[in-house]
Amino acid sequence: MIVQRWVHRSMKPGGFVAQYVVPFIASIALVTITTVLISFFLKRINFQNVGIIYLLPVFVLAVRWGFLPAMFTALISVACSAFFFYEPIYDLRAHNWDNQVDLVLFTIVAAVTSHLATRLRRQDEVDRLREALIGSVSHELRTPLASILGAASVIANASSIKNDPHLSTLANVVREEADRLNHDIQNLLDATRISSEGIRPKREWIDPADIVNVAIERRGRTLGAHKVLVKIADGIPLFQGDPVLFDQAIGQVLSNAAKYSPPHSEIAVDIRHENDQIVFAISDTGAGMTPEDQKRWGDRFYRNERLANITTGSGLGIWIAKAFLEASGGSIIASSEGLNRGTKVSVMMPVHTVPARDAEATDE
Repeated sequence: MIVQRWVHRSMKPGGFVAQYVVPFIASIALVTITTVLISFFLKRINFQNVGIIYLLPVFVLAVRWGFLPAMFTALISVACSAFFFYEPIYDLRAHNWDNQVDLVLFTIVAAVTSHLATRLRRQDEVDRLREALIGSVSHELRTPLASILGAASVIANASSIKNDPHLSTLANVVREEADRLNHDIQNLLDATRISSEGIRPKREWIDPADIVNVAIERRGRTLGAHKVLVKIADGIPLFQGDPVLFDQAIGQVLSNAAKYSPPHSEIAVDIRHENDQIVFAISDTGAGMTPEDQKRWGDRFYRNERLANITTGSGLGIWIAKAFLEASGGSIIASSEGLNRGTKVSVMMPVHTVPARDAEATDE
């Protein structure tokens, strides 16, 4: 019974066989295959530094199973090099000084390679675990949060609550904070999707004026305390992109402009066509940025330390907007004249030729 349990545990994915036996069998197999291939090619070409080729199985073992199997692979690779390819042949001793140096250098390089590959493997595992955890928790939060948002909206609009200034304020606070939390959760889900699945944008013809007006309308509560001025140049053509992704990207820029600007200030949206691109320039008169802020603007999880204590956020919004736009062939940049002098964010989307049928439909 004890033996059966041990065998059963050993054969599990994390058991003794999977953790120790399989990697070392794979190591021996890969080194054997590499040795055969080297022997085959040495008959046709003159190649002295065989140690470089043996680094391949070392790297594979390090990435797949970690440091110890990789170092075991390095040791048997040194033995195979000395036994099969260095004088005297079929002898583990390497008499030639150059060959001895070659074996020592190979061992050192193999150790460093194994260490770096193992760290890369562990970091990849940590990133995948973090993204899986974020995705799982975010999905679990969406259902109760939707109920909270719905209930808060109903309560805030009830006549008995509206007539009581104190209760009306509390109900609006609950609704606004739930809405903010819902936005943060959506950012986490988008970040997880970008990192793990990638972005597959749909291609549709989009009217620049329509998409911007829709984005502003959908964020009416966020932009309500500001005056949004939209200026659209004449003859703006359609462009291709994913309307959902573009709406989220433009909406994030607009939300940031409102977040970092004083109440009742102006947010200007200027849409123009220049150099085969449609430029959406969104300017505010808020906190502005330093040169260092501009360098790191759009980095994942980056938040301005100067404003972190007075504003909420995860540091993902602009990073997500940038990923959405770049996946659609566009780009985004930010500029500022300095602290408290506002920020200008420019979104550029390439202009494509409208197909004949679409152009006729548009004219109609």
